[in-house]
Formats: sequence, C-alpha cells, structure tokens
Amino acid sequence: MADPKELSGIVLSRDPAGERFLRIRIFDPIAGLRVSLFGLPGKRRQKTSPPDLFDEVECIISPPKTDFCIPFVEDFRTIKSYRELATKPKAFIIASEIARFYLNNGSHLLDPGPRLELLHSSLSSFQRTEFPQVILLKLYYRFARDEGLPVRESWLTSLPKSLLEVTQEMLRLPVDQVTVCPGKMCEVLESLKNWMNAETELRVE
Repeated sequence: MADPKELSGIVLSRDPAGERFLRIRIFDPIAGLRVSLFGLPGKRRQKTSPPDLFDEVECIISPPKTDFCIPFVEDFRTIKSYRELATKPKAFIIASEIARFYLNNGSHLLDPGPRLELLHSSLSSFQRTEFPQVILLKLYYRFARDEGLPVRESWLTSLPKSLLEVTQEMLRLPVDQVTVCPGKMCEVLESLKNWMNAETELRVE
C-alpha cells in the first residue's frame, strides 16, 4: 500500500456508510471537495469519534487501492470547531445552505484555496451578526465574482432601484454593521440564486 497522504479542510457533510463507517466530505484547499471514510469508535482500532459538521480538520489518509475506492482516514486532529452554530437555529440553517452550495460546486474548482478562505471567514462571521442571511449573500456574490463571473455587471446592476441601493450597502459594509429588512433580503437572495442557476454553471438550491 502507498504511504498515507494528508487531507485538510472543513467538514461539510457526514453520512452513514454501513455500520462501521461514516462517509465524510471535506473541502480541501488543494483538492477541493474530497470524500473519506471515518471508522466509528471501536471499529478498526478507531479510538476517537469522527469530527463534527463544520469542524476544521487535518487528516492522514490511506490512499485507496483503486480509483473507485474511497480513502480511509487513519488519524486526524481538529484544528477549529464551529460547534456553537448548533445553538443558533437561524445561523445553522444558513451555514447548512453554505455547505450545500460547496457540496454542489466544490468538485471542479481550479483554485480551491481562496474558496476555503471564504468559507472560513463566512463561518466565523456568524458570531458577529443577527442577520445570517447577509453572510449567505456575501458568500454567493464573492464566490461568483472570484470565479470570474459577471455578477456585478450582469446581476447587481440589473436590480431595481428599490433593491440596488440596499444590496450595495449590504455588500459594502462589514456584517456587524448591516441592518436589513427581511423581506428585501429574501428578494435579493432569490434574485441572485435565480441568476446563478440561469446564467452560470454554479448551482444553488
């Protein structure tokens, strides 16, 4: 068997894989979205519980024997936890939307590193605002912009005046300085999602 390799990043999903394993998807700064198997405690000498959703981890993995096998995590350590999101239902819902967005769009990025930095900063921002939807808006906008998509030229400038000014303010201000009408925020987010799904290869649920 080849020497173990490293995998690091943020955990975006955890799903059962039989009785002995969890299938965990991690967004890595080099490889983008990766899938690995974690043994449950007591199985295959695994002594610790698998990481939680949104944990930042560093893993040692055994390369799969074939291209069709999922690598197994030999060992890992948690660098940072965002466990506090579970105590804030609104923030957790928005964080889960961010995770789904990365799961849908994180497999074929040319440069995943900056997208991981964006994910880090977004998850850290939940402690600084009572309006978690603002974090989602900023993430969608920056992700599309950094992918070279004309989100400003094609989407932002096409907004009606009643939404354009408030959207520009939300994108410009730090999250802890943004106050927003929930109704307008829903309109802006829905408009951006529709544009991304219709005009780009990015997919938003």
